[in-house]
Amino acid sequence: MSTNRSILIVDDEEKVIDVLKKTFEDEYTVYSSLGGIDALDQLKRHSIQVIITDERMPKMSGMQFLKEARTIKPNTVNIILTAYTDITVAIDAINSGNVYRYIVKPWDTDELRLTVRQAFELYYLLTENKSLTDELLQKNKTLEAKITELKTAQEKLLRTEKFMTIGQLTASIGHELKNPLSRIKSSAAVLQSEITDATDEAKELLRIIDNEVMISTKIINDLLDFSREREAILNKTNLDHVIDQTLQRLKIPSHIVVDRSTVDDIPDLLLDEGQIQQILVNIILNGIQAMDENGGKLYIRTSVAGNKVQLSIKDTGCGMNSEQLQKIFEPLYTTKPKGIGLGMSVVKMLLDKHKAEIKVESRENIGTTVTILFPVHTN
Repeated sequence: MSTNRSILIVDDEEKVIDVLKKTFEDEYTVYSSLGGIDALDQLKRHSIQVIITDERMPKMSGMQFLKEARTIKPNTVNIILTAYTDITVAIDAINSGNVYRYIVKPWDTDELRLTVRQAFELYYLLTENKSLTDELLQKNKTLEAKITELKTAQEKLLRTEKFMTIGQLTASIGHELKNPLSRIKSSAAVLQSEITDATDEAKELLRIIDNEVMISTKIINDLLDFSREREAILNKTNLDHVIDQTLQRLKIPSHIVVDRSTVDDIPDLLLDEGQIQQILVNIILNGIQAMDENGGKLYIRTSVAGNKVQLSIKDTGCGMNSEQLQKIFEPLYTTKPKGIGLGMSVVKMLLDKHKAEIKVESRENIGTTVTILFPVHTN
């Protein structure tokens, strides 16, 4: 008797079961049942590889039993043994894949032994094939994961190379450009305060100077931010306070309406205030530049979302298409004629230091919404 090879015999005649037991019990472990309901219970309790069942039995036919059996042991190899020949039933049973052989009583013992032996060979062949298939699928998943990991590493390397190039560039020219821009801005401010009777054209020129200086300063700050690897210095900070300070610092054009709202229970966060201001400046200026001189609205809202603080900045500007949106965090990618494509890369880099999440949604000719989720530290 081989304990790892088991047969379940199902027949409503005890004599048939006794004969089959004697035929196979020296070579296999044999379980038996006088009906389908009890046989299903046996299937649940024992490891069965091959089933031999009568077709015509009271309460449950052999085919009905095998249909139920498949839900319990889907991989058994099944043999129908019956005194009644119904060619249509036999063909349908074999074609359905639920029956391996259909044998008519009285049977030839040697033929039945051979059929059962072949049934076990088929069972182990199918089991091995399934095991190999599962192993192959797992290896494919592992390979796909490695390929994804490799692509990510390659993209990171390319970004690193870009960052190194940017760092070398800014080291030589960043500070040299910043000082002249500061003097231009100061001079323009002095002119604006002293020329009280300036023409509309002169006022417009001063406004253009101020706006261009602001854009140029932002570009240089983005370059400098990328050239230095400074970790975030986190302190307990009120996000609303940082937002309000940033809005005061920025000169919002008169054609842009800022809609600012918050709630009373915004908890303090662990933030690097300088880095958060840089994030806000980059996003707000992007929104302003996306809206033409006909005007627009900039919505800035803070709220509590579960165990996070949510900041939403929405503009009614030109928006972006799906292709542009996918590339928004790529270094040196820009959709604007003025800019070098570092603003949102800087935003992502600084937010990563704060373990904050960012999501950008945009529709062409409707606008863009930037949503940031800051973690709330309870300790």
